Amino acid sequence: MVGDGVQITGMAIVMIVFAALGFMSSASQLSIACFFPGFVFVVLCILNLVLWGSKSTGVLPISLFFALFFVLLSLWFCISVPLMLLGGFLGTRADHIQYPVRTNQIPREIPSRKYPSWLLVLGAGTLPFGTLFIELFFILSSIWLGRFYYMFGFLLIGLLLLVIVCSEVSVILTSMHLCVEDWQWWWKAFFVSGSVAVYVFQYSINYLVFQLRTLSVPVSVMLYLGYSLIMALALMLSTGTISFLISFYFVHCLFSSVKID
Repeated sequence: MVGDGVQITGMAIVMIVFAALGFMSSASQLSIACFFPGFVFVVLCILNLVLWGSKSTGVLPISLFFALFFVLLSLWFCISVPLMLLGGFLGTRADHIQYPVRTNQIPREIPSRKYPSWLLVLGAGTLPFGTLFIELFFILSSIWLGRFYYMFGFLLIGLLLLVIVCSEVSVILTSMHLCVEDWQWWWKAFFVSGSVAVYVFQYSINYLVFQLRTLSVPVSVMLYLGYSLIMALALMLSTGTISFLISFYFVHCLFSSVKID
């Protein structure tokens, strides 16, 4: 999940920087299917089958569908998978991360808490969501209402703010878990910012109800929710990766400063 998040975050930064500099048209159709192709391809296949069943004019022809299938598989197995294997090989040859302190062989019991830790993790996602929900409105309007989106400079600033907020929230929540002797912080650090996907998907449903009232056909609603789910998953992987890597670096620096006689 962190590996996919690194790829999606890197792709998003490059795309938004080039768009902000004016090298990308707002009408360009780009896809991130090559970064998490399995999930995206399954969702697209299901949506296309739904369109076939409803005899919609928006369905992909069978020839174009198999051509797209071949292109996606080619991108997946000829580009993404070899690069992933190359990165894994170089990673195994690199120096391993040295932990600054020794850990006990027997896991330490985590003290009981008055409230479950996942509740705090889920609530922390509201902070990253607050930095992007305004831009999210314009992005959804561009996709579903045909409005052109030209504010790539503001989108770049929003991306930078999102990275900063995710980093700060991750460090604060990880510190709180360590203060209560909760050493199981890895997944919690990932979902501290990754939980923003829950609020993004809820906002997409809210947008569907109040802004897309003409979208009342069940097939169209299913298409909308399917694409929104892909967007939410990509955002979860990206923000969760930022959160986890920052927390990992913070904990490593924290325990590196501990002096043990």
